[in-house]
Amino acid sequence: MRVFVRFSVAFLVGFLVFAGAGCGKQETHYPVSGKVMHNNAPLKGGLVTYVPDESKGNKSKSNGTGMINAEGNYTLTTNGRSGIPAGWYKVTVSTDTPGMGGAMEPGKTPTAAAPLGGSGVKIDSRFQSPGTTPLTKEVVTSGASANQYDITVQ
Repeated sequence: MRVFVRFSVAFLVGFLVFAGAGCGKQETHYPVSGKVMHNNAPLKGGLVTYVPDESKGNKSKSNGTGMINAEGNYTLTTNGRSGIPAGWYKVTVSTDTPGMGGAMEPGKTPTAAAPLGGSGVKIDSRFQSPGTTPLTKEVVTSGASANQYDITVQ
């Protein structure tokens, strides 16, 4: 009887370890980099966010984000990992994002009138919300063109 119980317990533990191995499986991420343009010039700061577009079949639960640098370039990360899963995304752009690397005088704090970071350029507010943005992008598994993830805002 003891041998049977030990065997059963060992089998059950082994099965649970094997079955649980797939539970923490991470999605495959694909690189996404691009340039954000505003009035025919690179946007010099802000944040790009890719939000999964469920209406186009993207069931991912995570957003990809990338800071826009002084040359208008961004590269996405998702939950601390480079890239983002393949699929369709709604794309938002924000230029008044606190904590985006803007310089502040010592002893000063950000306010609504003088937010910390961002480009200081005002863009149309529709680009800031997944519900109103006209921007969509499909992240592909291979064969992305050189400017596939470039964005133009007004």
